[in-house]
Formats: sequence, structure tokens, C-alpha cells
Amino acid sequence: MQTLPIQEFIPEIRSQLRSHNKLILQAAPGAGKTTLVPLALLGESWLHHRQILILEPRRLATRNAAGRMAELLGEKLGQRVGYQIRAERCISTQTKIIVVTEGILTRMLQSDPALENIALIIFDEFHERNLHGDLALALSLQSQELLRSDLKIMLMSATLNTNALVTLLDNAPLICSTGRSYPVENSYLTTKIAQPLVKQLPALILKTVLEVLNTQKGSILIFLPGAKEIKNLQKRLHEHIQDSTLFIAPLYGTMSKEAQDSAIIPCREGYRKIVIATNIAETSLTIEGISVVIDSGLQRVSQFNSGSGLNQLRTVKISQDSATQRSGRAGRLQAGRCYRMWHEHTQLAPHATPEILTSDIAPMMLELAAWGVSDVNELHWLDLPNPNALKHARELLEELGALKEQQITPHGREILELATHPRLAHMMLKAKEIGHGDTASLIAALLSEKDFFLGDARRSMDISERIRLLHVKHCEHQCDYTAFERVLKTAKTFQKKLKLSSHQKAFSADMVGVLLGFAYPDRIAQSRGFKNSRYLLSNGKGALMPNEDQLFSEPYLVVADLNASQSDALIYQAASITAAQIEEFFSELITKKHRTYYNDDAERIESRELLQLGAITLRESILQNIDSKEITTALIASIKTKGLKSLNFSRESLALRERITFLNYWKSKEKSLENIIGEIPYLSESWLLDHLDIWLAPYLEGIKTFSACRKLNMYAILLNLLTWEQQERLERLAPKKIEVPSGSKITIDYENPQSPVLAVRLQELFGMLETPKLIHSHVSLSVELLSPARRPMQITKDLRSFWETTYHDVKKELRGKYKKHYWPDDPFEAIATSKTKKNM
Repeated sequence: MQTLPIQEFIPEIRSQLRSHNKLILQAAPGAGKTTLVPLALLGESWLHHRQILILEPRRLATRNAAGRMAELLGEKLGQRVGYQIRAERCISTQTKIIVVTEGILTRMLQSDPALENIALIIFDEFHERNLHGDLALALSLQSQELLRSDLKIMLMSATLNTNALVTLLDNAPLICSTGRSYPVENSYLTTKIAQPLVKQLPALILKTVLEVLNTQKGSILIFLPGAKEIKNLQKRLHEHIQDSTLFIAPLYGTMSKEAQDSAIIPCREGYRKIVIATNIAETSLTIEGISVVIDSGLQRVSQFNSGSGLNQLRTVKISQDSATQRSGRAGRLQAGRCYRMWHEHTQLAPHATPEILTSDIAPMMLELAAWGVSDVNELHWLDLPNPNALKHARELLEELGALKEQQITPHGREILELATHPRLAHMMLKAKEIGHGDTASLIAALLSEKDFFLGDARRSMDISERIRLLHVKHCEHQCDYTAFERVLKTAKTFQKKLKLSSHQKAFSADMVGVLLGFAYPDRIAQSRGFKNSRYLLSNGKGALMPNEDQLFSEPYLVVADLNASQSDALIYQAASITAAQIEEFFSELITKKHRTYYNDDAERIESRELLQLGAITLRESILQNIDSKEITTALIASIKTKGLKSLNFSRESLALRERITFLNYWKSKEKSLENIIGEIPYLSESWLLDHLDIWLAPYLEGIKTFSACRKLNMYAILLNLLTWEQQERLERLAPKKIEVPSGSKITIDYENPQSPVLAVRLQELFGMLETPKLIHSHVSLSVELLSPARRPMQITKDLRSFWETTYHDVKKELRGKYKKHYWPDDPFEAIATSKTKKNM
């Protein structure tokens, strides 16, 4: 057998595990850690006839790792080495090493918190930071802390945030195995080539593949973000390469086991292969003969938005950890080369964003509740989920009846037993009660697995047609039969767990929407209008249905899958439902509301009773007898919408508000004026709008129209907000008018509270030596001097200085223009007048 780098460190691993119950192992890709480390521990005395459990992030890696270890032992799978994934198990009484996907460990912990039959848990490829992995580690650490001090935990990966892990694992020993079996040379895009867009990658990678085939030996592994890009490139390769010795194999998670295995197994002698894969091939896989990796540098991730409760599928750059893992695939069995489809200076995040920060954590929160934990801080985590995500998860679980007062309910435990998302499990349990468990299990299986429709058939958004075909176990459209069989297999597993009776009702396509609504009551959607592609979800969000789909213009839908990448999420899968079904099956979620409002078009108050499911209105009816308080409330709401301008504020009422604002301004500006001004209400526009129910509502009694509102005397209403003493103080400190030497009473303009203005004809002020002041002579007026024709001539805050200096220049101009008026040489001794010389 080939000597691998990890073998040098086996003695140290054994030694550390004998004296510690936690260990961290960092080993480069190709070091052999996944298969050699567990086998090397089989003879350790601390096993005590217990088993070693190895967690892998993917089903393919799980089967592959178990198969390789069994091969190294010269045994069949299921003897000393076995594996378990969802709906598939290969274990016997002889099994000492069990390779499982991460969710399996959580189920084991829930049924046996002490893991009595397990001696060591190995978390392989922990750098991927899957949600199940973080949860399983948190539960395992608490089990070790409280129940099993002898339980050993080891974390392994080629790339780890070792500082954070050492801290999390109480300064556990860290073993680093440097180097891989063979060197890998990394090549980057030259600066002459611009960074390609996702749609440009197939052409660029095709060019690179053709160059590699002509210049290098060995097989090629290509990393692309998703199945769509893989199929695109696969088609291009077949069009450009005519070589019978070349095998082109796709590799992604939803393919059949046989198809995945064909991509991994060695080529026949004289043949080479091109494997086009998602990040499924990034870790824990040895694909025979690979010496060249072409890395797009991209991956597709689903990010959950707790604000909208929707998932958004995004194509993002990989982390530096992933780039290291991918290039390492080229050096597993020989020296290799990695072509990176990005520039060398491109910055990659050091580590992948943990799923616990981006995923729907409702399933995790239900697991924690079953574990007896209501506060996530009770456990040890590398990263804590976002508070908004926690809030959303708790609210959803409470709505589903899985949690009550943060404690798991009996219904919640039933949900956990079905081992799927709480929404789907709740749907199946509700459906079982009404005799549609079989149909619900088909829906849950379909939504848990890959869509089996292909080509044009896949464009159909209608889930009902898919469920009909699953029911008859025959697909009449373009179909991925492997996916079709997988859905049926998953449904059968659900049906077995549900323990359905023989009294289930016959399949009815009309019930698919109802059953789907049990899982997604917040995504029951109402069309925004006839022949309209836009829908309103009951959670208040918007969604779009393509015009060409057969569900287009359906009045009501239940949406199972949508992508919230835009303001209106794009619907991927849905089923129709009727208003009558909504009222029958979701009555506990429906509320009756009264809405009384002012109808501007009809110019009257109207009241309606609304039957609502969340944000959507199912029915409404007009009410004839309207309570007077509701009328007043509706008028006030309408005034708030229209603004104060909708009321008849006379110049006198506006001036009153300005005078009050003036006093409040100086009260806040000068502390010395606080006692002089005293208490006086604020009548700003914002205050008046916010307090309509206090100052205006009493005057609206008996009023039903806006025309009547506009007839209200706003000056008298506002004045009544002041006590008699406040009114008297207002008149004394900020009078409406001031008498000038001519005997005229001139209105003061308070629009600018910093400096009110007295606009008066100049000749009416002859003999006034000092500028008039307000608030007991504390605030000077700005005197705007007008011509006899009331045109502004000068503005001053120092009247004496004006008479002494500027007046004589102004007088010359006025004498020329206004010869009939009196323009004395001495304004101090002159008689003030508003008349011409003839009428004096």
C-alpha cells in the first residue's frame, strides 16, 4: 500500500487520544486522514468493545470513505466497517467503524444522549461548517461534559480555524500533518484576461480543457457551482471533443449512486476521464487518475433571510479553505496542476461562512428543545446564530405547535421523529389526521429531493401534476427516472414512519394545495388582480408567477419554493387552492377585522368587515350601521394621511401657532426667559398631527364629511388649547399687533421665531427713537421700513441708528418718488402720520 503523510503521525494520534478526550487533527488533502486514522485506532484499549463514529458532510463521501476502509481491511462493507445515511444502512453486529452523515449523529444523540456504544466521534472535514455538524458537535460536547467523560471527540480537516477550535475544545492538543503525497502547481488567469462572469466560464474552461488534453496526461476534475453549469459544459465538451478514449462524467449530489460511482471509479487502461463536479468532490473523495484540477472558484449557496422567511440562491466565491481542498484533489495520487479561473491577487475569505449564520435554523432549534435546551448559550458553539434568525425559528415552531413557552410539545416530538424539516413533518401529521397522509408523504418527499422533471416539463410550477405522477408511479413527461425513484423511496420511508392506517382517502389533486398550506401557511398567496402575474403572500411579501405557466392567474396559490433574489420573489413550485378551502382548513388562522375609513371618491365614511389570512383579504362586506367613534377615528386617520393642509387653517389660526412657536423657541434658547414665558403648549405641525385624537376629536362629533371638517373654526379650537392665563400671557409677551406713533396698529409677522418682523410705512414711525421689543423687552423686532406704496426700503433692528445715518439718504429718494408725502429733515421731532401732506 502507498505510504501516506498521515502515517508518520499515527503514533502521536494514538498517544494523545490515550491521555485526552479531545483532539484536533489538521492534515493536508491526500494525507490519508479519513481512512487511515480510524483503522489505526481499531486496536486501542480505550475502545472497550465500543464503536468509532465518523461524520462526513455528504452521502457520497460517507459511502466512499466506508468503502475504501473496508477495501483496505480486505473485507466487505458491513463487516468491521459500515455506513449509514438517510434511508440507507449497511451495518452488522461486527461493525466497529460506522461512517455517517452528520444528521444521523443528532438522531443517535436524541435517542441515547450518553452514546453508550460509542467510544470516539470523528468530525471529518469540519472546515465545511455544516449546520448539522455544528449542532452535533455542540450536543456531543455537552454529552461528554455531563454524561460521558470518557467519550472522545476528534475534529479533522485539511483547513481549519485552529485557534477558534482549540479554544472551543478547552485547549485540546493540535496535531498538524504538513505536506501532501504529491506537489500541486497552481496556475491563475493572466492579467490580460478579465475576470469571467458565470455565463462566460464554460467557454473559458473549454479552452483550458482543450489545452490540457493536448499538453498533459491524466484525468481532469472541473469544479463548477451547480448542475446547470455542469450540463452546459458537458454538452460543449461533447461537441468539441471526438475521442473514444475520453470519458466525460458529471458529479453532483442529486445523481444516482450508480452515476456517482461511475465518475469516481478508475478508468480502464489507455482511457482518461473528465469529471465535472460541484463541491461534492471537494473533500473526502479520491477520484482515481486525477492530475489536473480546473477550479471555477465559485459555489452555489442557499442563504436564508429571516426577515422575509425565504431562501435566496446565490453564486458566490469559494473560501481559501475550499480553494486549498480543491487544488489538493490534483495531488492525491501523483504530482498535479490546478488551473484557477481567477487572478492571483483576488482576495478570498479565509474560511467558508458557517451555515449556522446563513441557514434556516428552525430544525436546529427544535432539536435543541428536544435536547432540553431553550437558550442556545447553554451549549458550546464556534458561532452563535443571528438573533433575528433565532426569533424567526421560535415563532415558526410555535405557529406549527412544536414549541410552547420554549418547551417542545408532544406534537414537536412527533415532528422530530419524521426527520425532515418541521414544516414538512407538520404537514404530514396534519394530513394524516384528515386521511391524506399518503399524498402528504409524496409532497414532503418531492420537496426534500431533486425535481424529477426535465426540459420543458421542468418549467411547470404546478406541484399537483408531479404528485399525480408519483401517485400512479409513472412519469409521462421528460423525466429523470433516478430522481423519480428516489422521491418514491423517500415517500415510502415517510409513510412507514407515519404508520398510516388503511383508511386513507383516495388521491385527490384538489387537496395538494391544502396539504401544502399546512406546511406553508405563511405562503398562501392571492393574485393581485385578474391576469396579473404578481401575488401577495399571507406573510406580506410579494411573489411572481411566470405568465406562461398553467397556474398563471389562479386566484389563490400555496407557494412551496421561491427565490427571494428580488423585491417580488420568483415562484418555482406551487399548487392552487380555493378560497373555500382556505376558510375550511385554515379557519384558526383567519381573523375578522373592521375597517372604517373615509372614501374620498364617494366623499363619505364607509365601514367594511374583512376576513383576512395574514396580509391577504379573503372576503369583505359593507356594514350599514357605523359607530360614531369609528367615524371620528376614520376622519382622524384620513387627516393624518392628507396632512393639516386638508383643514381650514385661516391666516389668524396660523399666526396663533407662529406666536406660540416664537415663545417656545426663546424659552428653549434663553434660560433666563423660562420663568417669564412659563408653561405654554407646543402647536407644531408634527405635534398637532400626532395628537389629533386629543385636540380635534371632541369637535368631530356628528361630522361625517370633509366639507364639514373644513368649516370648523380652527382659530377658536387652537385658542381653547390655552388656558385663560396662557392666552393673556401670550398677548402680553407676543402680541398680535403693536401700536406705532401714527396711531396705527400693525400686525407682527412671527413666521421666523428667531426674529419677528414689523413691516410698517416709514413715515408712521417718525418720533419713535428705539426699536420695539417683545417678551418684556428681551427680543428686538426686525423693523421692515416700507415706502408709502408699501414697498420694502430698509430693514433694521436699530431704529435710532437708522434715523441718525441712513434716513437722510433714503429721504432724498422718497422725496423724488413720493412728493405728496411728508419727509421732514428731523425724524426725531416730526409727527408720525399715515396721510399725505394735504390730509395732515
